[in-house]
Amino acid sequence: MNEQQKSNGQFSLKLYSKKLASGKCQVKFYANTNDRKCLYGYTLVEAEDTLKDVVKTITEKLKQKQKIGSYYHAHLFQLGKKQEDWANFMIFEV
Repeated sequence: MNEQQKSNGQFSLKLYSKKLASGKCQVKFYANTNDRKCLYGYTLVEAEDTLKDVVKTITEKLKQKQKIGSYYHAHLFQLGKKQEDWANFMIFEV
């Protein structure tokens, strides 16, 4: 399992990755926001994705959730709608 730490202006991220039998990588991340909110989550990425791409994806998703003001997973409860961009991404508050 690999560990990486990254920080951009809004989020401090700590990443752990694990290669799966499918060839994809599961990334577990911990994020601390400027307003001291602690979050963690998981995402699936392709093995060839760079660390920079993974951090960018996680940061974009965190920003989207921060704008909404909720870290609930509404896409899990909307059975009629498919939201592919959230299919491999989960965020939780600690």
